[in-house]
Amino acid sequence: MHYIAIAIFPKDTKTLAEIAGRRHTYRYPAAFSNVQSYLDVQGGRAIIHFETDEAASILRYTADWPEVSFDLFPVVPSDNAWPTFLASKKLSP
Repeated sequence: MHYIAIAIFPKDTKTLAEIAGRRHTYRYPAAFSNVQSYLDVQGGRAIIHFETDEAASILRYTADWPEVSFDLFPVVPSDNAWPTFLASKKLSP
């Protein structure tokens, strides 16, 4: 399943340097694939598009970054998005 994570982290120089250093050597959990990541040019946020079928790998990933808070959203790949959206609208009151 695909997810989008909005990661929010402190903007102080020391924390940013530590995060950047760890990111270059970070090994993702098993069954966790980082599809694409985007860094906010103003700092303090990143958008991460990842794929996994295991909740444990999501928990492991977020636990590995204790200074970062995450908002996670499941997403549907675009080839299935429109039918999934329409089906959800039919189920809504």
